[in-house]
Amino acid sequence: MNRFDRNIELCDGLETDFIKVLYYEFPEYYRDIYRSYEYYRVCTIIEGNKHVEVDNMESFVYDKDQFIVLPPESTVSMEIATPTRALVLEISDRLIDDISSRVCLDLDIGKAPLENDEQPIFRRNSDFIKEELGKITLTALANRNNKEFLIDLYVQEMTYKLLNCMGSHMIMQGRTDNPIGKAIDIMKSSVDKDVDITGIARSLGMSPPQFSTKFKKITGLAPNLYFTHIKLNEARKMLKNKSVTEVSLDLGYDNISHFIRLFNDKFGITPKQFQMQMNKGGLL
Repeated sequence: MNRFDRNIELCDGLETDFIKVLYYEFPEYYRDIYRSYEYYRVCTIIEGNKHVEVDNMESFVYDKDQFIVLPPESTVSMEIATPTRALVLEISDRLIDDISSRVCLDLDIGKAPLENDEQPIFRRNSDFIKEELGKITLTALANRNNKEFLIDLYVQEMTYKLLNCMGSHMIMQGRTDNPIGKAIDIMKSSVDKDVDITGIARSLGMSPPQFSTKFKKITGLAPNLYFTHIKLNEARKMLKNKSVTEVSLDLGYDNISHFIRLFNDKFGITPKQFQMQMNKGGLL
């Protein structure tokens, strides 16, 4: 039986108005692959540890001292070396929408650069939300009345902290109702061509200066630079199957040397060196 079958999860979890709480106990030497589906997931370890690989890109081990946030539609391969207990919190869009609207208006969240946003996940020491995670965990596993009500109180505070810290990573990624999110969607669907930033601004009903200012506040980068980083991040995926020249041309860089220089400036390695290390197993 596949432990992470979607139907099994929907039957086995504790569900409140704002989140779904999923509790797992893994035996040693367990291996599996699962999806995060359409919602954000906060993944924590109660005991033990996991070795995970997310979207065939990033591989790491985490334990009870860390938590991770998976964006929607992530694919995760995991290996369990020792008996492990884990808790997963699937956060509703309604809660994120409600809190993020206040965060965007009231807090200066635009400090995290794309180098953090470009990874498929968000990782941090669990001390950051340790109190909220502890309350949610104890309440979810306890046999008590009104547990759903209490969990919703704790998860609101936890989500507020996450949004305040994560900024554009959680608010923008996968969000279609925010103008900056729409702009990022346009950029991601246009990696093979040049993007007219002025045209994007006007399509969103904003002047170019207004758009650039708001975009930089949310993402930490100017629109043109953000788009360049999207292209280079896509290049890293494409280099698994294509030559450096093919990737450069496919991404709209007719000047191969310029593409190589941009890639090296961002990742500290040339595209060819990246391919060589990847083939040797040094990169994922």
